[in-house]
Amino acid sequence: MNKDNPILQYIYSQRWCSFKNEITNDSIKDIQFFDTEFDNSEKFFVMGKVIFKNGDDEFFIMPLSKGTMEAEVPFKYNNVDVYDAVKSPNYWSSIMKEITLDKSLNIANQYNLVYRSWDDFDFITNHINDNSYPLNVEQSNSTIIVGKKALAFKQQRMIEFLDDADVEVEMNYNLMKAGSTAVPKTYGHLSLIAPDGKSAFIGIVQEFVHNNGDLWVIAKEQLLKILSGAFKNGEKRIKKAEYKDITKLMKNLGKKTEELIKCLLSFNGNDLTPEKIGDEYLQHYKSTIVDLLKETKENIIKNIDKLSSDMALEIQNPIIKADNIEKFIIDSFGKIEVREDKGLLMRVHGDFHLGQAIQTDTGDIKFIDFAGEPNLAPSERKTKHSYMYDVAGMYRSISGYLPIVVSKHFATDENGKIDNEKLLWANDVIKPIIKNLSDAFIGELNIDNEWLTIEIFRRNLYEVNYEIAYRPQMLFIPINNLKELILNNK
Repeated sequence: MNKDNPILQYIYSQRWCSFKNEITNDSIKDIQFFDTEFDNSEKFFVMGKVIFKNGDDEFFIMPLSKGTMEAEVPFKYNNVDVYDAVKSPNYWSSIMKEITLDKSLNIANQYNLVYRSWDDFDFITNHINDNSYPLNVEQSNSTIIVGKKALAFKQQRMIEFLDDADVEVEMNYNLMKAGSTAVPKTYGHLSLIAPDGKSAFIGIVQEFVHNNGDLWVIAKEQLLKILSGAFKNGEKRIKKAEYKDITKLMKNLGKKTEELIKCLLSFNGNDLTPEKIGDEYLQHYKSTIVDLLKETKENIIKNIDKLSSDMALEIQNPIIKADNIEKFIIDSFGKIEVREDKGLLMRVHGDFHLGQAIQTDTGDIKFIDFAGEPNLAPSERKTKHSYMYDVAGMYRSISGYLPIVVSKHFATDENGKIDNEKLLWANDVIKPIIKNLSDAFIGELNIDNEWLTIEIFRRNLYEVNYEIAYRPQMLFIPINNLKELILNNK
């Protein structure tokens, strides 16, 4: 299927599209749409399936409307110009009126969209007639704000038909049962039921959390302000008192993470119950890390042409040569193998970083998006891990990515040109600040250092694979950290 096809171009322009690389690489064989008629309010879903040339396929949902949207490019469906219905003020009400009153909305003449209520059904019905509008910055990673910020409705576009519960639904539901205050209150979710009985998660309805944004944005803005003030005053060392607010924020993040972990440890039933780590699991996980290392090496070789000459040389650094890394893996697991208590396996958030934490307007912290790492299969996202799995993700977000992004932003002028002198200054000044912020986060947690080291290493390998595939210019961040890990192990 030609990548210049108007349908593919429209889908490519959508933020939710997860197969943009396949479109760019001309790896699409066909796009199929399932017939769906307009409903009375001129809102409807069209369900599509993209078929790749390698035989794989993915389903997706596009909520569409006949109404004209300002500055929106239309999509031609059945010879009618249609637009993204999520941006229509009556999108929420037109759908929810059909599915919250013990009804189901028929999709493609064989699939049924249903609402599953968890809590306070009356609250939802009281807001059925509310207008909705798309997210700006009000609640990170949700899609629609309902009424006067009464609800946040996260609309799923890429869908997977499963035999069992979706991981995000399952995680949020059990956190609600555990009485967690670390997540927004969830009222229910939407499911699309297939003829064979399998279901696909379509959306989740949560409380709207009045907030100041996610911690990535907040931390970045505060650090930029601190650097700017220090540079203006000719300072080369910033006193702790000057960044006490962001230190307090990181301490609160650690406390809230500890609360989340306790709730996750209370899960019970089916594949949710925590269990002791044994020798068999330890050997299996070691093999998994070795396989991930092998995959990482293969990806580097396959994508070597994407890298700058400097980066190509950097990944051949003797410090991170194969025998050093393999020794690191053996030594790290060896420290756990000799322990009587090897730790616990439990369900985890799976994609835990600063962008998944929002600060409420009262200073509290809530965690969102419990769907796990997006590149993993649904079954893999339910895999149990040491709780250090999540801690390592947040730690890398603070200690690995935050300082690099802040320093680069600080040293870049309005024309996009980097002042190397300012960049070197910022790197030196921010380093001790980030160390203190990382310690503030970690210090509020019950840390298992051996498992944290392993999970930071695993996270690094994940980052290398992600960056080389999507942002090769950022590859130096996980590569540099790998060098630090290996050097500290010697």
